[in-house]
Amino acid sequence: MDMTAALFSSNGPSLDASALRLCRIFETPDLDDARERISKVMQPHSLMACGRSNGQPSHMDFMAMKGMGIGTIKFGQASIAVPPLDDYYLAILCVSGGAEIRIERDTFTVDRFNGVLCSPGSPIAGQFSPDCEQLVLKIARTRLAAFNGPRPVRLAARLDLRSPRLTPLLVALRGVIGDPATVRLIRDDALVAAEYEQLFLRLLLAGQECVETAGRPQGPRPVSVHRAIAYLRENSAAAITLADIAQAAGVPERTLHDAFKRFEGVSPLRYLRNLRLDDVHAQLRAGGREDASVTVVALNAGFTHLSRFAQDYAERFGERPSDTLRRGRA
Repeated sequence: MDMTAALFSSNGPSLDASALRLCRIFETPDLDDARERISKVMQPHSLMACGRSNGQPSHMDFMAMKGMGIGTIKFGQASIAVPPLDDYYLAILCVSGGAEIRIERDTFTVDRFNGVLCSPGSPIAGQFSPDCEQLVLKIARTRLAAFNGPRPVRLAARLDLRSPRLTPLLVALRGVIGDPATVRLIRDDALVAAEYEQLFLRLLLAGQECVETAGRPQGPRPVSVHRAIAYLRENSAAAITLADIAQAAGVPERTLHDAFKRFEGVSPLRYLRNLRLDDVHAQLRAGGREDASVTVVALNAGFTHLSRFAQDYAERFGERPSDTLRRGRA
């Protein structure tokens, strides 16, 4: 039986992710602890149990590469709400069980036949079955954009796992996540990891519906966007929510979010994060205060999740913040 035939059966695609156990991030019986630990890898969100606990601990396995990561998440029967995604795509499949995922106004079933691809700037809500174990692919927007050419694209949200176009991606994934030797090699060899990452990204784009979108609209920004940007610049270090920004702009949250995506190419909260990153970068390049550390500068700029800050900083500026500070003081 060839790999394609082995991948599919009358019960749908089979995904054995046992090799990712080598990349276990945590295992805990405490759902609040699980939420905090997942937030460090993904982003802050809400996670609530639904019904009685089955007594099984939650866990997360995650193998990080340069611009993407592959992992599994299991937390039993629960509901989740994620604010607009930061600057990354999130593909969700199921190793076991199933889920209902809502992306903005559309609801998708995730099971052995279907997956979902969530795009940057989109809020997500979901409900998961007691036996659901997710297989997730987190892909930096900038990394995927390197394969798209100069024009932005919109990827279809539904992943039809029975589509022949997605078979190569599923075969490649299956060959990695179920083989401990391959996982060890990717985990320990950056060059091998980079090759596999390129393969996964190319297969995803080849197998998924890509719709070209127009560039940013010409003409002046709406008044609401100007007001929001002024508010963000004046309060960038404060604890700001989307509701705060919308109130300052004088428009509903959805209207503001859509206007930012249309005229700025990012969500309001992503715009705020970029402002903070630029502020930190400028201070570190100048050497900061003599007694200031990267942590102090980041906290003063409004960052509270330092591991996420370090990842975003490296992605935006191509180096660690400590390297910028060291050069600034040289």
